[in-house]
Amino acid sequence: MSKTGNINDASGNLFDRIIDDQKLKNDAALARYLEIQPPQISKIRHGNLSVGDSMKINIHKRTGLSIDAIEKLIAG
Repeated sequence: MSKTGNINDASGNLFDRIIDDQKLKNDAALARYLEIQPPQISKIRHGNLSVGDSMKINIHKRTGLSIDAIEKLIAG
């Protein structure tokens, strides 16, 4: 089940995958793990902000997911 509000944007899939893989409790824990502000997670989930290149690199560095895998998760 995706937590993303915008059906054209599946970036919530990416966040859900990281939460599951890292055994995080919620988006607040995800924000702390990625060292970003919680509103960024919310804005991305609601389709008001996209996952930028710098965030993709940060996610790659912290999780080990390839950029290709990150982009596929975002695309749905």
